[in-house]
Amino acid sequence: MKKIFLGLFAGAAMLTSCDMDTRNFGVIDQDIAIESVDDAHKFMNGIYGTLRTISGSDFIVYGDVQMDQFVGLVDNGNRLGPYSTGQIVASDNDLSTLYYNMYINVNKANYLVPKIDALVESGSFSNDDIVQLNYYKGSALFASAYSYWWLFDKYVNYSTANLDTPGMGLQIETEYHPSGDRGSYVGRSTIRESVNHINKLLSDAYDLVVAYEEDGNLDACHPNSSYVSSYVIAALQARIALQTGDYTTALAKAEAVINSGNYGLASVDDYPGMWLNDMGNELIFVCYAEKGQGGIGTGVHYLANNSKESSDYIPTADVLLSYEDGDVRFDSFFELYQPMVVSGENYYAFAFNKYPGNPALNTGTTNALLNAGKPFRLSEQYLIAAEAAYETQNETKANAYLNDLRSARIEGYASRNYSGNALRTAIRDERGKELIGEGFRMGDLRRWGEGFTREAGFANLGYPFDAILAAVTPTTNNVTYAADDYRFIWPIPTREMQVNPQLAGQQNPRY
Repeated sequence: MKKIFLGLFAGAAMLTSCDMDTRNFGVIDQDIAIESVDDAHKFMNGIYGTLRTISGSDFIVYGDVQMDQFVGLVDNGNRLGPYSTGQIVASDNDLSTLYYNMYINVNKANYLVPKIDALVESGSFSNDDIVQLNYYKGSALFASAYSYWWLFDKYVNYSTANLDTPGMGLQIETEYHPSGDRGSYVGRSTIRESVNHINKLLSDAYDLVVAYEEDGNLDACHPNSSYVSSYVIAALQARIALQTGDYTTALAKAEAVINSGNYGLASVDDYPGMWLNDMGNELIFVCYAEKGQGGIGTGVHYLANNSKESSDYIPTADVLLSYEDGDVRFDSFFELYQPMVVSGENYYAFAFNKYPGNPALNTGTTNALLNAGKPFRLSEQYLIAAEAAYETQNETKANAYLNDLRSARIEGYASRNYSGNALRTAIRDERGKELIGEGFRMGDLRRWGEGFTREAGFANLGYPFDAILAAVTPTTNNVTYAADDYRFIWPIPTREMQVNPQLAGQQNPRY
């Protein structure tokens, strides 16, 4: 008998399907028998399928378009308009879909983990099989933690709220509940409980995956792996530690990845190809993709189509001017459209081309603007290490990591050393330049306590680039967020508030 996830999972929509996950999101057939290593492997592939979905496109674009680095053009049909203009509401169905897909992945893990525990405890499997089963368990725990991290980043105000106030953290589901009993639904935890839960999931996952690797299974411990390794887990541990102000742990975990020797920053020559072909020495984890299945259309949100003459959202002048001469990222992320056609008029403007479409994923002669998701890169770990070192008063180390990253990005770069606020600013600016369009901006600005006024600023570029200002949607220009703006946190979906009585009084402020 098939049971539909209710409560947290009511109304969740299927976004993609592929060979790795052929069942509808939100539906588990409870007659599925997980009785073997192969059964667990197949189910885990379904979880990887969901991980792929949540590692690109809407899940990283909505928050970035909402922040300060992009403005909309007047003929974009109001696509992503509510986020760009700051009209964030709890009844937004698109935001609801993102929310539910995260909890669907959590529930898939909650279904698989006890099934694996039962197999391990049955006494029917060899030691090698048990190690393999526990690797799948560790991978599932990581997937759950990754989903919770995303929710924590978007829905929890860690920076200013009291960590022990009830109802301000995540809805923590630890068991699979395919039940219509509203009494079994969970409310929101405290923020401290949320952080502890994510860290416990990651700690348990790390131990299980390390045991698998110590048994000689090192295939995932290399660049471009589509499977979980201990380094992927450590990278997420570093990310959440930085976000929550645990700078000692953030630095230690980031350094563990950096110093492993398994990965290396892409060179100036190799960097552009990493974004085009989804392959590179610094890619710690790359979501599975091949022709006909698995690509993510993140670039469509910015480029509108593959004609190289039209965009929905383009980078502000401040973004373009932030890159110095010789920075490989400028040509990798931005492409001059000559012309940029807006409402039948021709302009000169730079399109955001970080997701240009991998030719290997096209099924025909047309660029489908599909790329593999790349949720964990080594450069992020360098930025985490630099920021965490600064926050622990180790300016020498902070400068070293910052200079290492810049040397890999800027041709002919000569090392520079900063101190005090200048060092902090340099690290934050570098993070904005490196990670633009990868889904971090909203959390970063909130974490730093920085508001913004988004200005197109194209007059600063001079002729002929200044003319595009006439084609910028006015409501996406001069948008201001104070440092404590409530919109730095998204609302719990209206339909979740309505169906779950445990959430009464637990909506985020101002929604």
